Amino acid sequence: MKTMNLGWGEAVCIRKAFLETSNKQILFDIKTLENLGYADHFGDPALVALTRKVIKRQIGKEYDHILITNGATGGVTIALRSFSGWLPSCITRDPPYFRLFPDMIRAAGMFQVHENSDTYKEHYKSSVYLVDSLTNPFGTFSEKKYNYVCSPIVWDATYYGNVYAPGNHPQPDHDILVGSYSKLTGLNGVRLGWIATNDSLRYERMKRLVDGEYCSLSAASIKIVMDTAGQFTERDWSLFEKKAQNKLDDNRTEFSKLEKFFGGTPVPKYGMFYYAEMDSTCKKLFEKSGIVWSPGSDLGTNDDFGRFNIGQDVKSVKEAVSTVLKNDKRY
Repeated sequence: MKTMNLGWGEAVCIRKAFLETSNKQILFDIKTLENLGYADHFGDPALVALTRKVIKRQIGKEYDHILITNGATGGVTIALRSFSGWLPSCITRDPPYFRLFPDMIRAAGMFQVHENSDTYKEHYKSSVYLVDSLTNPFGTFSEKKYNYVCSPIVWDATYYGNVYAPGNHPQPDHDILVGSYSKLTGLNGVRLGWIATNDSLRYERMKRLVDGEYCSLSAASIKIVMDTAGQFTERDWSLFEKKAQNKLDDNRTEFSKLEKFFGGTPVPKYGMFYYAEMDSTCKKLFEKSGIVWSPGSDLGTNDDFGRFNIGQDVKSVKEAVSTVLKNDKRY
């Protein structure tokens, strides 16, 4: 039986849209490899300049200071660690949430507090908020008014922007912004992200952390991003974003055919995931169909729920949906 992985969050349809727009073969010949040394510890200056433009396009804001990180995961961890020794805890929304949030918080030397927990009032004045908007896995926006007067906010904006959520949407007040080339372009393996802030002192502390944490970023990854996204014109960006939106929307439409197996939970308009309750019959059907998903226990809830990646390859999503519907008729 063929297995179709709709669990892990590779943005395959986004990558295809990006490569179709770039239409360029990246060559690493011997001469290139001979000259592939260590990159700048804080990100190649040309990449920082590109990132400034990318952030303005996706978020609509400019920031005084930008650091390139080892993906958004590295960006969130570094941002949280910059508050270590000052703030002992990190507040997140209640689960489900991105499965690595607890590990990132522990890596920063903090303990996690859920915003609706009994201990929230006890900790909110001595915590940093970690806000993901768009949320993973729901694909919704953070409407909550956070007490940012008392506590700083790290905004994980990995899925915010023209690709995953076109249009004008609410943004949380924040002290640090985190983003990702991996998710923006679908080039997941490049592992390049960014931290942006207007706080000079915070920037200097994060700069020291990045220096000690990475020593250097991947020069090969920087070359890939600069040789592709770095060559995009305004027209290229618009074309790529539209292609990516269309592919995601096609997957949403296709996956909506399976809503009846999840109690009618609708596929979200934004983001890259579908999260819903799964009863034993639903699980049996999807297992029979060879579909792999992320169980709710990976996201802080329980296995009565599941998360599906609707950013997978369009052809794979169609095949997965077709297989499930076909097997349903055999019951």
